[in-house]
Amino acid sequence: MELLDLTLLLMAIATVVLLAAWGVVALGANEMSEEEYRRLAERSEALAAMPTAERESSEFEDHVKAAIDGLPDDLAGVLDEIPIVISTRGHEYRAYGHYIGDTVARDDFHDRIVIYQDTLERDFGHDPELLRAEVAQTVRHEVAHHLGWDEDGVRGLGL
Repeated sequence: MELLDLTLLLMAIATVVLLAAWGVVALGANEMSEEEYRRLAERSEALAAMPTAERESSEFEDHVKAAIDGLPDDLAGVLDEIPIVISTRGHEYRAYGHYIGDTVARDDFHDRIVIYQDTLERDFGHDPELLRAEVAQTVRHEVAHHLGWDEDGVRGLGL
């Protein structure tokens, strides 16, 4: 009879965990607010309009550039008109990156890809090779969102 009790307890715990996870997703706890999107979009536009700074790029920026350069030509061409922004606000969204827009199939909103330096460096900065690989993975992940894949589809692609 003890095995049955343990099984019921484990099933109850699993149910509570799944309901809590569903609640977090349903409430949009990981979504960017309209105000934050607008602020980020305006800042991106202002930065894009500025002349290129006369400074050396950071190591993290070099990782992002290498990730873009490492994309197949077909995918790299898709990014010609999409700004990729590096932000240090990933901790607020518990994310490594965000795709903001309405996919390549539509053109109702300005598309953006945000790569979060703070969370990537926090989780992978202890190993430079791992960090480089995760930055590349994040860039590919967000490009897949731009191409129309939802979160399940992107994960199904191994991204």
